Amino acid sequence: MKILLLGSGGREHALALKLKASATPVELISAPGSDALGELGTCVALDLEAPAAVGAWCAANRPELVVVGPEVPLVAGVADAVRALGIPVFGHGAATARLEGSKAVAKAFMERHGIPCAASRTVADQAEGEALIRSWSYGYPIVLKADGLAAGKGVVLAETEAEALETFRAFMAGQFGEASRTVVFEEPLVGMELSLHVLVDVDARHAAFALLPACQDHKRIFEGDRGPNTGGMGAFGPLPFLRPGDIERMRAELVEPTVRGLREDGLSARGVLFLGVMWTATGPKLLEYNVRFGDPETQVLMQLLDEDLVALLLEVAEGRLGPRELKLKPHTAITVVLAAEDYPEGAKKGVPIQIGTPGVTVIHAGTRKQDGRWLTNGGRVLNLATSAPDLSAARAAIEAALAQVQWSGMQVRHDIGLKALRHAEAGKTVQDPW
Repeated sequence: MKILLLGSGGREHALALKLKASATPVELISAPGSDALGELGTCVALDLEAPAAVGAWCAANRPELVVVGPEVPLVAGVADAVRALGIPVFGHGAATARLEGSKAVAKAFMERHGIPCAASRTVADQAEGEALIRSWSYGYPIVLKADGLAAGKGVVLAETEAEALETFRAFMAGQFGEASRTVVFEEPLVGMELSLHVLVDVDARHAAFALLPACQDHKRIFEGDRGPNTGGMGAFGPLPFLRPGDIERMRAELVEPTVRGLREDGLSARGVLFLGVMWTATGPKLLEYNVRFGDPETQVLMQLLDEDLVALLLEVAEGRLGPRELKLKPHTAITVVLAAEDYPEGAKKGVPIQIGTPGVTVIHAGTRKQDGRWLTNGGRVLNLATSAPDLSAARAAIEAALAQVQWSGMQVRHDIGLKALRHAEAGKTVQDPW
C-alpha cells in the first residue's frame, strides 16, 4: 500500500515504524520527512501549509492513504484538498481543526456543549484585557493563551498582575503574529494533568470513537518538573492508579459530549483528538483540544497498540470505524526524550551521536545523517521507547538503555514516570492530591 505521511519529527518516525510493521507491505513516502524517515521509504519536498501543492502531488501520485502528523497542515486545509480527490485521509478537515487552531473556538465549543472546563474570557482589545487583569477574581496564576497556533509556546501562567500585564501586552503587540492578537484568559486549574487520545469518525450519518490509553507527559526540562517548558521530555501510559471508573468518567463527561457536539455542529472528523485533561478535586476538566497525535505521547501509544496500524488508520479515514475497544498490550509503555544542548531556548546542532545497542526502540526526532554518522539537528533529538509488564520495569529498561546513547551536551530526565510510580505505590488515586 502506498502511504503518504506528512511530517518530519519523532511522532512521525514512531508512526512510520508502526506502519512499516504492518502485515500489509507499505511503500512509505514522507513529506518533508527526514534522514531517518528516508531509511523507511522515500522523502519528497512538499509545502505542508499549501493544500493545493499537496493536493497536486497526490493527484499525480495517487497514494492509497494519507496520514497527517502535525496540526499546521490540518488547520491549513490539506486534508480537505486531498479528500476532495477521493483519497482516504487520516486527519481532520480545516473546520474541525479549528478546535486546535483557535483557543477561542475551542472554548466556545466546550461551553456550548456542556463540557467541564476552566472559566474563561476571550479578549481582542487591549484596554479590555488590561481592565480584566486588574479586576481578576479567579486567583493566580492567570492563564493567558494566544488564540492561534504558536508552536506550543503561546500559553503563559502569569503569577502576578505585573507578569500578566507584560504577557498580555506582548501578545497583543504580535509576539506570535496574528495568533496572539486575540487572547483567552482562564482560571487556574489545580490537579493532575493527563493526555487522552481518541480515534474519531464522525459525519452526518454516524459517529464512532475508540479510546487509546491515557498517558502523562513531562513538560519541564529538568527533573522534579523544574525549569522552562518544552515540547515534552518524556511520557508513559497507562497511568497505574487510573481505575476503570475514572476512564468511564472521562468517556461520559468529556469524550461523548465532544463527539455529540461535532455532529450537532455539522463538523466531520476522521482522525484523532488529543484531549488535554486536568483532573481536579471535582473531577476531570478539559484544558484543550489537539487535532493530531501528541508528541511524545505517540511514541508511548505505538508501543501499546496491538493492532495493525495501516488497517486501523484506513478504517478511520474511510469512515468505517465502529464503536469498539482497541486491542492493547497488557503493558506499561514509556518514552524518554534525549535533547540537545541549549534546549529549549535553542539547540546545538551538528554534534555526533553515539548509538550502541540500547535494546529498546530508538525514535529519531531531530537528527540528520552525514557520512554514515548521525548528528543532532533539532531540540528534541532522539526518543527511547519500550514497554514492560509495569511502570517500574519499563523505567528500568530505559535507564539501562540510556548508557548506550550519548553525545556531548545531551540532556535527559531520569525521573519520567517516577512521581506517578510513587503515587501508585502509596495507594493513591487520581483524585488524591498530586
